[in-house]
Formats: sequence, structure tokens, C-alpha cells
Amino acid sequence: MAEYRYDSNEKLTEHFTVREFRCKCGAAHTTHIDPALPRKLEELRSRLGCKAIVINSGYRCPAHDKSVGGSGSGPHTKGIAADIVCYGKDGRAVSSNIVSCAAQNLGFGGIANIDKSRTATHVDVRTENLWKGDETVTTAYSVTGDFYSYYGLTKAAVYGAGECQVTVKIGDTTYTGTLTEKS
Repeated sequence: MAEYRYDSNEKLTEHFTVREFRCKCGAAHTTHIDPALPRKLEELRSRLGCKAIVINSGYRCPAHDKSVGGSGSGPHTKGIAADIVCYGKDGRAVSSNIVSCAAQNLGFGGIANIDKSRTATHVDVRTENLWKGDETVTTAYSVTGDFYSYYGLTKAAVYGAGECQVTVKIGDTTYTGTLTEKS
């Protein structure tokens, strides 16, 4: 877990800075961010071909977490969670259904649609008590083991028919290439 000064604008990855993850309570306190979170968000951005990912809520101090309906000790308070909206190359919000499926493929530990408009998605890098939720249905438990089945989507619907970029790590070597779907 990394800690950053409230006023830090340090670049964490190519597209994300500390400022984006800062608590929205307005108090000038330390921001906690697990380094795995911005890295995974960068992967998600690349995999979906997003123009941008906007972080609506990243780190939350315990008091702010409680004020927005959290427990005061959830994944946002640990710096492992973000509520995001992904924007496609056309500038329109990408459906949370699609984002949830892609996040599942990337191994995010907690994933959930968090609004009725299906534009905002919760993602986190927890490693235990995995959660695949839909907060328009319930906040208490996972609603599925597989978002593709839950939303009735295929990988072609999520990534587009034809080709998608894949990254495979074997030992210490990472291979990146294009996977072509055959009909």
C-alpha cells in the first residue's frame, strides 16, 4: 500500500494520477492507493479501447466512506477500490455490463454495476471474499459467478467481433499479441 500527500499529482501509470484517487471529503489527508489498482485500471482501459476512465470515487477516509453509505472499513478505505465510468473512443459511456465482463477477465476481485443507468462500475483488487455484484439489485451479496451469463453477453459483444489484444505472462516473460476470432 502506498501513501501520498493530499496535494500530490504524481503520475501512477500512463493515464492515472494520485489526484484522481483522492478522497472527496475535502479534508487534506493522506491518500492510500494499492499500486495494483491503477495498473489494473490501465489494463482495463487498454482492453476496452477506452478514450478515458473517470474515477468518481477512489480512496475514501473512513468518515467519508460512512457518509456515502459504506461501512467505514470497506475496500475504498484500503485504497484498493474505485468507482469508475469508462468512455469509448466515441466519447459515450461504456455500459457497466461490458465493463463488468472485461473486469472479470482481468481478474478484479470485486466488481459491480452501481447505478440504474448502467454507466458506473465498482472495481477493486481484493484477493479474498470475491464479489460480483449488481447494486441495483442488492449490496449484500454476489449476484453471479459469471457476468457474461448474468448479462447475456459474449466476448465478441464485449470486445467487438474479430480481434482483441491479449497479454500472456509465462514465467518472467510477457507476450502481447492479437487474438483473431474464427467463425
